[in-house]
Amino acid sequence: MQAADPMRSAYLDDLRSKFLIENSLFKMEYAESRVVDLSQRGLTILCHLEHLLVVTHMNLSDNLLRCLPPSLAMMRCLEVLEADENRIETLEGLPPLPRLEELSLCNNRIRRPSDLRALASFPKLAHLNLQGNPLCQIPGVQSELATLLPNVATILT
Repeated sequence: MQAADPMRSAYLDDLRSKFLIENSLFKMEYAESRVVDLSQRGLTILCHLEHLLVVTHMNLSDNLLRCLPPSLAMMRCLEVLEADENRIETLEGLPPLPRLEELSLCNNRIRRPSDLRALASFPKLAHLNLQGNPLCQIPGVQSELATLLPNVATILT
């Protein structure tokens, strides 16, 4: 379909992502799982998060996500979020997740410490992994991040 209509390529990618998430939710329906693995699915968007309200651990690694959507705020029980190997450039607009303790954003496209400013309002965030992002090449970035995120005990760059 994408070969026949290249103008709608991004739309079709998003539609595919929606279907993959719906399929994963359907499989989870009877498992009552609090851990969701949506890694390696080629996801371009996140949808149906309202069905994941009690999830505590979510793996979004190795997808094509450009951002974490504001609707992630619905996941008020989320404690661990893995979003490695995506295309995330900023966390701007991401509301606080009150129980999030660990966030891994390895090998994304985060360039400046200011792109992570939203994390300053995450009350329980203790561990942040940023290895493999362009900002890790900035001299003195560790101290700048420590100033920006004083409550985060461990910041790996």
